[in-house]
Amino acid sequence: MAMEQGNLVPLAPEHPVQWVKPDGWSEQPISEMRLGSFKVDGPDGTSADISVVAFPGEAGGLVSNINRWRAQLELPALEEKQLPETIQQKEIQGAPAFFVDLQSAKNSSKPSRILGAVFQRPSRTWFVKMTGPSALLESQRQKFFDFVDSFRFNDSGQSGEPPSPSRQKSTNDE
Repeated sequence: MAMEQGNLVPLAPEHPVQWVKPDGWSEQPISEMRLGSFKVDGPDGTSADISVVAFPGEAGGLVSNINRWRAQLELPALEEKQLPETIQQKEIQGAPAFFVDLQSAKNSSKPSRILGAVFQRPSRTWFVKMTGPSALLESQRQKFFDFVDSFRFNDSGQSGEPPSPSRQKSTNDE
């Protein structure tokens, strides 16, 4: 199982988000990286892994993160202009969310699939990723979308956390 890589330090798990866990998903221990961790079992001993992580700011940007997932499936990197062919955008709680459905090449030595969602919130970027066999992910696709759609963020200033200066648009705090 590939570990999440990068030099960014994730947030302390103070849980600035709530979600609804789909039926059939079992909670797994969270780690330093993961704010949420789930497993779903499929037929023939197969299983899929679901992770929820968050990083401050833009976390390297959408293109680099989609390409990181593509690399995990041994797929070539995309240029920014190719992203619209790969990404489905929708709005969740008033902010953009980007969805991808990536599958390793047919002749891959490690066939796998990733359903991914990226939320760009005011002070951090959230990643929800489901990895596993293609058929199992297909059967869980609607549950994945429902899970992502259930996210409710507590980052609208009520968390007591000051807004990130790099994202601050107001000039009246002088």
